[in-house]
Amino acid sequence: MRKVISVRLKEELVRQIDNRYKQLGFDSRTDFIKEAIKFYLNRKVK
Repeated sequence: MRKVISVRLKEELVRQIDNRYKQLGFDSRTDFIKEAIKFYLNRKVK
């Protein structure tokens, strides 16, 4: 099951995400953010 969450980000951070997600091979901002969260959580667990 999927859940939707709302997140407020500073405009500059959103601008950085928008400038990079396609360069990194992601189809959308959402896909990039999901992978970034997974990456962060996996690094913190190890």
